[in-house]
Amino acid sequence: MNKKKRKIKKKNLAIFLLAISIIFLVILFNQSGKNFNNGFSFDEASEDYKCPDCNVILITVDALRPDHLGCYGYERNTSPNIDRFAKEEGYLFTQAISQATWTWPSVHSLMTSMYPSTNKVYFFDEFLSTPEIALPYILKKNGYTTAFMSENQGLGALEDSLDGNFNTLKICNGTEVLTNYSLIWIKNNKNKKFFIWLHYMGTHESFLGFPEDKRSGEELNQEEVDYYTLKYDNAISEVDNQFFILIKTLKELNLYNNTIIIISADHGEEMGEHSWYFNHGGPLWDSLIKVPLIFYYPKLSYKSKLIPSQVQLIDIAPTICDILKIKKPETFEGNSFLSLIIEKETHFLYAFSEHWQTIGEFFSSNEVLHSQFSIRSTDWKLIVTIRNNESGYQLYNLKKDPQELNNLADIEKDQFKLMKEKIEEWMSREKENISSLTKPLDEETKEKLRSLGYLQ
Repeated sequence: MNKKKRKIKKKNLAIFLLAISIIFLVILFNQSGKNFNNGFSFDEASEDYKCPDCNVILITVDALRPDHLGCYGYERNTSPNIDRFAKEEGYLFTQAISQATWTWPSVHSLMTSMYPSTNKVYFFDEFLSTPEIALPYILKKNGYTTAFMSENQGLGALEDSLDGNFNTLKICNGTEVLTNYSLIWIKNNKNKKFFIWLHYMGTHESFLGFPEDKRSGEELNQEEVDYYTLKYDNAISEVDNQFFILIKTLKELNLYNNTIIIISADHGEEMGEHSWYFNHGGPLWDSLIKVPLIFYYPKLSYKSKLIPSQVQLIDIAPTICDILKIKKPETFEGNSFLSLIIEKETHFLYAFSEHWQTIGEFFSSNEVLHSQFSIRSTDWKLIVTIRNNESGYQLYNLKKDPQELNNLADIEKDQFKLMKEKIEEWMSREKENISSLTKPLDEETKEKLRSLGYLQ
């Protein structure tokens, strides 16, 4: 065989192998699930970083803004214990995004790793039709004892929406009471694998006593703003003190080195950036969807790391499952960020959030004025507002305009086109066929919601 024929054979073989590779990649891509591709690349964490027997403590603080914690740069000393924990032990995420701007849809997204439009829970009278898809239920099925403790009276309804998820569900009257009940529960279950979720409430405007008629800021003077800001910061300090007690007790019980600890929030809080004060449940501004996220994982040999990559609250449940070596359900829309923690090449390009604005309270029976959807990268955000079947757009450069005051949709045309295409792709994504279950609220639950300012 001459050299020319050998070259042709080699060339044909190379083409054949290339074709086989392309076919394999196409098949692999088509089998990768129905979830929207979030510009996500993932380098699998090795088994050395897994901890199937670790306990899990999730702490969420209602309406906690990251920029009011010292570890995120706040000048007031509100959180020395959390700051020390983040600096010496934890992994601090600087770009963590909630999927909603108020509690009920946000905590359901957190527990199910699904967007509100997928799990069909946004309004107060919407409950999960399939509680078995939520994280606590999955952990229970894998041998964990589970508990939920909260000061939020309205979250008592989780007993119905997350039916069967928690071995213990307790609504507590006060920050210190919540911690005490939680520590008693931990001591009673220290010889078991456990998951406990603590939801503190002192930073919520209803606990601050902020007058509802002044939320628009029209009759609010700077002295009042400073007064309620101080009350908000003092509430953070109270949670910080309870966090110190929790960590101290875990160490005394020899549980600290075998427990994953996560600190975050359900949403943020408006403090005048858009002439809206001490309120949430509104437009998809960063002040309402950007939350703190501090993650402690005892199995890693190196400590403390600042992680600038953007993540979403729906990524927390998959990360917990990943570390515990529990197969995540196909319904999860988030991704594990364990590889970010162990310095693998993982990138999350976009975060998505949703909001439906109603006339009056957040009930499905009330008229929806408009719906909003946002797509966010670390540098840019596009908000789509749909009203009467017409769409309006707001594009913000988050680096130059962090308060989101200058709409660049008509100026930055290339960036607008890119993000518009991405969010339209996401909005039309194929959703899992999970139906919603709407139940009327009883009078007791309505009264609890009135006490929080959600109902009149």
